[in-house]
Amino acid sequence: MYLLCYGRSGKARLTGDRLMEKIPGRWISSTDFYSSGIEIPESKTDGAIVLLLPLEAACGILTSAISGRMSDLPVICCSPEGSFASVLRYGNMRPARANELVKQIASVFGPSCFTSFGSRAGIVTSLTYCIARYSMSVSDTKLANDINDHIISGGRVNIYTDIPLSLAEPVLDSMVYKINAFPSEARSQFMKAFIECESDSSSEPSVFITCSKMPEAENARNLILTPSLVCVGVELKAKVDPQYAVDIVTTSLTNHGIDPKAVSTIAVSQSARDSEVIKYIASSFGASVTAFSTKQISEVKLPLEPSFAPEKISDGATAAAYLAGTSGKILLRRGGGSSGVCFSAVRTNGHLMLTE
Repeated sequence: MYLLCYGRSGKARLTGDRLMEKIPGRWISSTDFYSSGIEIPESKTDGAIVLLLPLEAACGILTSAISGRMSDLPVICCSPEGSFASVLRYGNMRPARANELVKQIASVFGPSCFTSFGSRAGIVTSLTYCIARYSMSVSDTKLANDINDHIISGGRVNIYTDIPLSLAEPVLDSMVYKINAFPSEARSQFMKAFIECESDSSSEPSVFITCSKMPEAENARNLILTPSLVCVGVELKAKVDPQYAVDIVTTSLTNHGIDPKAVSTIAVSQSARDSEVIKYIASSFGASVTAFSTKQISEVKLPLEPSFAPEKISDGATAAAYLAGTSGKILLRRGGGSSGVCFSAVRTNGHLMLTE
């Protein structure tokens, strides 16, 4: 371990010198914060910045002065008189290692030095809340429980999502949840982030909240939560076997990058509500059936490019899904081809509320 200490007052200088008698390090100047990098002896594997300043001054330097090259280093704040020591930023250092360093520093200052400004434990809702609220499918129950325990204890969690997502109390909730949001059009970047998280065995597990079908992973180490937000509008164009209809819908959804577990509603015209095929499709997906009148379906204004094709002017499947999804995002239009089953998929409009 090697400390890069910064302080201005006489007390800070005395405290820093006392600290560096026990842990190797050196003083740095304010100009070092703006430099392209600070040299650390090659024999020292871990380096950390120690700001011997009042907390508000340390936070100001942290947000405005430290250069990008130095942003990988953890930042520890110590009061000039050595009465407290705490991590302000972990950088690329593991939290456990940074907290261990704080304890080493505190041990130099003595038993009167405290190392915490208050725990994050219990200040936010765990994932259990949103899982229940949005009937989410969970990829790994044990991992979900482990992550929930981590959240309840105040640990930080990375959330990746391609669905609009909100926090009930942004200031508090962001202390635990770091949201990485991707627009639905950035599917390739979202998948790339997932693959990178899966391959990075040194990082903590992340959480992916999505209706998208995620890549298969040999050693799945990140949690996937699939909310039930997709409404599937169905039109039967010919007599079909119920299981065949389910297979067609499932395969087409998957091929278009939509996870079948996200289906919550089967939307149809009133005339198709009692169809055994429709009932079987709904049962197979664990979905409910919602029916609309011919008038309701015909009056829907879909956000689509104009077309002179008759089948695209009259689009009952998409209109029914759009109504059930409260004018949400159209994910798939008129799938099924010539199978006799025509269907469209719409993700329900609105934001997910991650916390309570």
